[in-house]
Amino acid sequence: MENDEQMALLPTGDYLRQLLGQSKVKNKEIKNILRRRGVFNINSDKEICAPILIKTGLSPYEFFELKEAYKIKEEKNKTKTRFIDWVSDNSLLEAIPEDINHESLLNDHLGTCQLIRATDFVAVDGNPNHIRMEFEISRNDKIKNWGENVSHHEGSMEIKKDPDGKKAIISLTHTSTETKDYNNKMASHVVDYLKRKNYVREDVKVKTINFLDFSNETRIAFFSELTQMKEHQLLKFIDTKAIKFSPDNNVNSYPKNIEWMKDKIDELKIKGKSLHSTFFIQESKFHEYIQLFGLTCKYSLSVKDISGFCEILFEFSDRNELNDEAELTLNINMLKLAANDSELSRIQIEKKIFDSLEIPKLRLYEKYKI
Repeated sequence: MENDEQMALLPTGDYLRQLLGQSKVKNKEIKNILRRRGVFNINSDKEICAPILIKTGLSPYEFFELKEAYKIKEEKNKTKTRFIDWVSDNSLLEAIPEDINHESLLNDHLGTCQLIRATDFVAVDGNPNHIRMEFEISRNDKIKNWGENVSHHEGSMEIKKDPDGKKAIISLTHTSTETKDYNNKMASHVVDYLKRKNYVREDVKVKTINFLDFSNETRIAFFSELTQMKEHQLLKFIDTKAIKFSPDNNVNSYPKNIEWMKDKIDELKIKGKSLHSTFFIQESKFHEYIQLFGLTCKYSLSVKDISGFCEILFEFSDRNELNDEAELTLNINMLKLAANDSELSRIQIEKKIFDSLEIPKLRLYEKYKI
């Protein structure tokens, strides 16, 4: 009886190019296939290594290995916040570039993505110091069933001045790897332009909330105060539903209570109730030994004409590489509305929640960063 690998119809030519160009197929996976063949390349970028596989083809085993990357479901809206000092009297709408070459920012050499729509920056609610642009990217995935091989993913970028007008707060919202990458390129392009025009200082860097901006102890304190948000006007903390953490392998000796984790645990995810009261979080003597990188919390939502519940995941992205580029990301896992007599859609309500967390997030970052 033939197994699945023997029955595989292997992609070739343009179909193989589309497969290798998908964002879920990483440089590392292509490099590993080539190395098993005895092919070594100093540059492991996909644009360099993928053409080698396109010319030589895949074995059934290699094809099924790459298809495993497609088992990850598409992500919901996620948001990241960055900020930079603003030194101009001009409004954001006056300062922002009018003509942006969106296609050059997409920069997809393998032809798997296309920019469907990209708006200009416009004032939000008529406020020239709060601007927003939206975009949509399509992804062509020819190994999927006919009629299901094109997916669409939206994203947005907002910039607004803080209440004092001394900082520009940049909010990036993405729904897929493609929209996240495009947002990062758009943010870099806009900031470079603002520096050239002296709206922000040339020597000032964009500040991001990254994993290594904290010690183990201050990271827990930052998460605890941010997630429990005792004075928040929109959300009321109910419970911590999940915690993701790992022992710090850079520490040589552990207290007896958590000694069992050393050299045995890479990552722990605990689901339950009142997890913020567990000894991992509650007892400060353990904090220096623990790398906390994610919390999921439940809240009640109450504002004029809107009530309900939501769960928010606070997490440093790129968990596999907890380095200086692992950036804090917020994701609303669940939004259940008991009442909505407003004219706002679910997406607009989610945005309202994200917006309400921006100032507390930045304030607590300044308080706890090392």
